[in-house]
Amino acid sequence: MNGIKMKDCRFYVDEDARTVVCVIPNTENMVRDFIDEHNDWPDVSIWYRSSSKLGKMLKMPYSFSGKAVCSPDDNWDVELGKKLAFSRAKDKCYKSFFKRANHYVQTVDRRLGDMITIFNDFGMKLEDKRDILQNEINDYMGVSTEEEE
Repeated sequence: MNGIKMKDCRFYVDEDARTVVCVIPNTENMVRDFIDEHNDWPDVSIWYRSSSKLGKMLKMPYSFSGKAVCSPDDNWDVELGKKLAFSRAKDKCYKSFFKRANHYVQTVDRRLGDMITIFNDFGMKLEDKRDILQNEINDYMGVSTEEEE
């Protein structure tokens, strides 16, 4: 994640109320974009198509906001208010990002673990039936087995 820049945000200043609100827009696909940017496995995007459960898990809110309110005892400073509001909005956004990213990775990890268990169980069943299958092959080929001799 390259980081959110102040220049990409919208600020709403209310001098009468001595408040500044920062809105970070277009955050809906941050997690997907991050995965795409930091992953060299091209087929991973199939795991988070927007219609899939995993895809819905990654979808973030469209925007995040933070608010700074100047105390009556403090000097009104718009730039300081913008920095505070920006930091608060960014904090909310990053917390949401990491919550979703961690949940996604844990879910994928659990599902892959389940698949490994299924394939291992299937492999053990095949191994258990290997003698039976070899005897069937021998019967088809007309080869006698050691037990019959």
